[in-house]
Formats: sequence, structure tokens, C-alpha cells
Amino acid sequence: MNKIFLVLTFALLLPLSSCAQKKSNTAEPKLPEGVYKMALPTVVEDNKILENIKANFSGKVAVIDFWATWCGPCMQAMKKIDPIKEQYKKNKKNVVFVYVTGETSPKATWDNAIKNIKGYHYRLTDDQFNTLLKSLGIKGIPTYLIINTDGSVAYNNISTGGYPGDEIIQAEIDKALAK
Repeated sequence: MNKIFLVLTFALLLPLSSCAQKKSNTAEPKLPEGVYKMALPTVVEDNKILENIKANFSGKVAVIDFWATWCGPCMQAMKKIDPIKEQYKKNKKNVVFVYVTGETSPKATWDNAIKNIKGYHYRLTDDQFNTLLKSLGIKGIPTYLIINTDGSVAYNNISTGGYPGDEIIQAEIDKALAK
């Protein structure tokens, strides 16, 4: 009798346990390999936004791209830089590609766009993004910063903006790697 009671109890509880293990439909979809969503701490002082971003990539050369989903030149530049990213990855170079945008890139549009952009992605609040752009003197996008392994700036095109071209990006990354 005890065995029958245990079997029936187990049989009744089994469906309950499997229902409890179902994943919620509100979970974020899995991102493709090589695509990472990043976030700043909840509270960041205005003058520490870039420092918080750079801190995640200490010891690496970081190519930081300031962009937006609605920016045609930004999207074109990302396609041009893809082979460069693959080259550094294939050669196991210590380089990361970081993408920073604000809330003018609607979340759903941003979520969809980054699936095709390998790298580390930050979507800042408009206040954070505008403060960061202003503190750096960035007047338009796309704009690029290349950060040395020690966190210092190796290259930027803040005064000119736009995609500087494959040759310049590669040359500046290689200079930063050589330091």
C-alpha cells in the first residue's frame, strides 16, 4: 500500500514540477555569438560615464563607436568595419569593439540591429549619452575613439566625425596594439 501511495504521489507531483520549470515568455531572447549587451551601474556620475565603459575593457585595445540606429552613415560604417573585426578575431588580437548609443535609438530597433553587430553594446539614457557626447566634444555621429590597453586615448576623430576609413582604423588599432 505504501508503495502505491508513493507512486501515485510522485505521479501527481511530476506535472507540477515540470510546469514550474517552464521559462517565462518575458525573458530576453538569446543574442548571437559575439554580441553582448552591456549596462552602466544604476548611478554614474556624469564625468565617469566613459571611465565606467572603459573599465570593462582594461588591458584591451577598445574601438568605441558612437552611433544610432537611425544614422545611415553609422550603419554603413559598421558593415565596412566587419572584415576588420573578423581579422583581429581570427588573429586572436587583444581588440574589442564597443558600440554606444542613446535612447534616440528605440529599444526594439536597437535590439534588432545589434543582432548583426558583433561587439559590446551600450544603450545609454539620453541624459547619459548627451552628457558623454558633450564632455568629449562630439558634435555628430558616427565618431570613433580607440583606447589603449592602459585606458588612454590612442586615436579619435572627434573634430571631423564620420567613418575615417578602413586604413586609418586598422593603422590606429595596430599602433595601439604595439604599445
